[in-house]
Amino acid sequence: MEHLEKLIVDLKDSLERELAGLRQDVQQGVGHLNGRFDTQAARLERHAGLWQTGARWSSRMDAWAEKVDAALEAKDRELADLRERLQRLERRSA
Repeated sequence: MEHLEKLIVDLKDSLERELAGLRQDVQQGVGHLNGRFDTQAARLERHAGLWQTGARWSSRMDAWAEKVDAALEAKDRELADLRERLQRLERRSA
């Protein structure tokens, strides 16, 4: 009976050591995953920042292009009006 008790105690001790080693392996694995997730989160934050910067730049470029288009259209209308006035003046004098 004493032999069986010793065997059970040894088995319990062995299982505790195995579980402690397994626990340590799991903690290391989780630590490694956390490090990878932190790296991925930093990368995603940089991408988001670049994306926002690009979106702001694009919207500013769109606004600038619209202003330039409006200014060119106004100049084209002004030139067309001036040509028409000049043609009328030339017809009167001819």
